[in-house]
Amino acid sequence: MQRLVSTIGRWLPVFLLLGMAFSPAAEMMKSEQVARPPLPPIKKITVEPDSLILEDARDERRVLVWGHTKNGMRVDLTADAKLSAAGGVVEICEGGYIGPKQNGKARITVQAAGKQVKFSVTVKGVKMPVVRFVRDVMPIISKVRCNAGTCHGAAKGKNGFKLSLRGYDSEFDYRAFVNDISGRRINKVVPEKSLMLLKPVAAVPHEGHQLFKPGSRHYNTILQWVREGAKPEEQKSARAVRVEVLPNDAYLDLPGRSRELIVIAHYADGTNRDVTREAVITSNDTEVGKIVGSSVTAIRRGEAAILVRYEGSYATARLTVMGDRKGFSWKKRKQFNFIDEHVDNKLKKMRILPSKLASDEVFARRVYLDLTGLPPTAAQARAFLKSKASSQQKRSKLIQQLIGNIEYIEYWTNKWADMLQCNSATLGVKGVWSFRQWIRQSIASNKPYDRFAVELLTAQGSSYRNPAVNYFRSLRETGKITEDVSQTFLGIRFNCNKCHDHPFEKWTQSQYYEFGAYFTRVAFKKGTAAKEEIVYRKYNGKEMKHPKTQMTVAPRVPFGKADESGTDRRGWFVKWLTSAENSVFAKSYVNRTWSYFLGKGIIDPVDDIRASNPPSNSELLDALTADFVKSGFNVQHLVKTICESRTYQTSFVTNKWNEDDTMNFSHASPRRLSAEQLIDAVSIATGSQMQFPGVPKGFRSVQVPDGQVKGNSFLTLFGRPKRKSACECERTNNFTLGHAMNLVNGPTVANALKDGKNTINKYAAAEKNDRKVIEEIYYSCLSRPPTEKELKFIDLSVGKSREESAQDLAWALLNSPAFLFNR
Repeated sequence: MQRLVSTIGRWLPVFLLLGMAFSPAAEMMKSEQVARPPLPPIKKITVEPDSLILEDARDERRVLVWGHTKNGMRVDLTADAKLSAAGGVVEICEGGYIGPKQNGKARITVQAAGKQVKFSVTVKGVKMPVVRFVRDVMPIISKVRCNAGTCHGAAKGKNGFKLSLRGYDSEFDYRAFVNDISGRRINKVVPEKSLMLLKPVAAVPHEGHQLFKPGSRHYNTILQWVREGAKPEEQKSARAVRVEVLPNDAYLDLPGRSRELIVIAHYADGTNRDVTREAVITSNDTEVGKIVGSSVTAIRRGEAAILVRYEGSYATARLTVMGDRKGFSWKKRKQFNFIDEHVDNKLKKMRILPSKLASDEVFARRVYLDLTGLPPTAAQARAFLKSKASSQQKRSKLIQQLIGNIEYIEYWTNKWADMLQCNSATLGVKGVWSFRQWIRQSIASNKPYDRFAVELLTAQGSSYRNPAVNYFRSLRETGKITEDVSQTFLGIRFNCNKCHDHPFEKWTQSQYYEFGAYFTRVAFKKGTAAKEEIVYRKYNGKEMKHPKTQMTVAPRVPFGKADESGTDRRGWFVKWLTSAENSVFAKSYVNRTWSYFLGKGIIDPVDDIRASNPPSNSELLDALTADFVKSGFNVQHLVKTICESRTYQTSFVTNKWNEDDTMNFSHASPRRLSAEQLIDAVSIATGSQMQFPGVPKGFRSVQVPDGQVKGNSFLTLFGRPKRKSACECERTNNFTLGHAMNLVNGPTVANALKDGKNTINKYAAAEKNDRKVIEEIYYSCLSRPPTEKELKFIDLSVGKSREESAQDLAWALLNSPAFLFNR
């Protein structure tokens, strides 16, 4: 401990200097109440839509009022606009809604910002339509959150009353209201005394408090339904087939500015209606945009997705808050390939100036770690930096050299072993080795991604002779196969809709079991060799049953159509999975691969693709996907394309125009090295070879076939996954006090530095020139020479010996952010 304290004191200036050079952008602004900015000069106003048609007495609608400035910007004036109507055909209701009074046509006058515009309204009917349970009552139940997971939508309901979560099963909910406990919740004789009304208005004790008031629109709709006999409704045409949100791209110039939203539901019979008051509207980033009612208010500069949910239908609108960008000027930069074109288009639109190119020394370390999982050796770093070729030429050459080399193969084999859950707990020792070898051969041969998926998902036979079957052995159960295949190869999380329709997405419970039906006939039996297992396909027998109906479920893909020629259901499935029409297959892998090099996906998390989690740059993702498919699903081509882009090669050092950017790839994002990268980088830096139990001497950590490495707490602590899940989140790259203490005072770094075969000690003993020793240590640890400023703080003559001082310097560098993070 005494030496540790002394060492920290001696090398603290170097450590802090390295930390200062590393420090990323300033902290993001915290969400807070933002003052409303002054209204810019308005040239004219318009309305959207520019005319309305009202079908019946319940059909009430709004319009959006836009103010147009001289420079072409649109400002939402809806909340402050004054609407007036003459002639008695329509009336202006609360919230700016326009309701019918008598058949005919009317002209509405809109006044806002000192301007005026008129639009027409046609009233086709004024009769109050019959209230329908699914179309009219259920949206109210969902809006006031009676069927939320925290209330009666919970697994066991609440206080003896259960509803389906978020109304996914309207038939069940109808019976719960009308038939349960002898119909006590509905009073057809005195409708006003219905418990269904008394509870939400708090006329009787209600744990959920008052949800709406007597005489309100919601109250009157339910009251009318009970008065009309509380009749059920035909299900097929009852629900909306889609919802539309206006505007679909919400742009706000400054924090504090607001924008109203209108939600239109479209039905199978061709009708539509304004359902804004019943729709649930949320923001995926409340620090960018805050939702109050049907209005979104800008909190700070940034981007967010607005999710609109209405009775099983979903729509999203992109929210952009520009913020004050006075003085911004776009500076055109050289683009290396089409990636940069799409990234620059988005940056220009958002008025973000990208960072400069990373230096050659930063790039070399970055690309070595990203492609091979190893930093360059001192000799490799020197050779790259001393090359006389142009920076772009030698970078492209290095990328070509690294892609497909032995270190690349081992590193990417380990990545796929994680995703395919290669672990001895389920596969046995021989099984885990043979499965990893099959993955390795696929990576080494650059097997096209579509063929890789086909071979894996249609595999059958011996776990020893056809190791690909070990994927099904690791998953085993049909439910886990369903969930892991969808998450791994489509980037879609299907586990939410196992028990009910997905609460935030279009996926239904029926689709879960239709998807799983492709794999119900995957069977297992013992082989002839010890611990050998045979995976085979049954031609009859077990079928998928829907848990609600107990009816047999036929296999069906969740979107598109599968070719059902032949007898192998898995064959049908993979034809659909890898077809050009199924863009999600290629898109999910492109997005996942992008995240490995840029720190986050274009859709993030990468294995959670859904409408409510849109891409940050859809044009970029579409272009990369198209190029990947065109290349024949060539994985190495995709990796090369990403690495050769200027976007990938950009510095992590920010400027005033991109320091708050976290999603548009205007600068590199420092990433903590993975567990394997860290332990192997310590070996590279010190020349001390780590030894792992159960594998030959000289193996890297990524060559260990199992998930957990027995006897190595370092890998476990720093996040090597157990390989029991398809989720990328199973691997952790966080950094806590425990991690820091392990590096500072743990055995991994200490033993490497004390190792008698340590190259740092040998070099310090043999080389009498202090500067050369210091340079060698810097190249070994950080892949670069020391700066003159850093050299001023370093003195190898202090201490018991030069060798010990060299060890202490290496220790300081191995604990610095510059070593621990890939920049």
